[in-house]
Amino acid sequence: MSKAPAQYPETKNLSIMKTLFTRTALMLAALLIFSADHAMPPADPLRVEVLSKQERELQTQIDRFITYPLLERKPNMDGNVEVSFVINAAGKVEVISAMSGNDDLRAYVLRKLSKVDIGENPSGTWKIEHVRFVFRPEA
Repeated sequence: MSKAPAQYPETKNLSIMKTLFTRTALMLAALLIFSADHAMPPADPLRVEVLSKQERELQTQIDRFITYPLLERKPNMDGNVEVSFVINAAGKVEVISAMSGNDDLRAYVLRKLSKVDIGENPSGTWKIEHVRFVFRPEA
């Protein structure tokens, strides 16, 4: 009967050291990955931007006053109007710029924005709002 060749003790120690090194490296890598993942909270896809009372009122007023101009007696009231504005201390819209390829539509939007009044704005500060109004007839 023949015996299997005996392993040398140095080879066995080297194999154990490689295994320990590999396990330690994997544990450190896992620790770094999971600790970095834990440090940053996950994105919340259901999170909704919380609007202030004044911002909600502004949105309500815009939805109320600016609709498709069915009653305007002008042809071709379709297109886009891009408006930049702020709200002054009295709560009224101050238009900074308004651009459109359709002058009648631009005048319609400016006339409707002049009716928006969200109430007193005591701080007097408001970020610049940029809004694109798109007017297309329903099919």
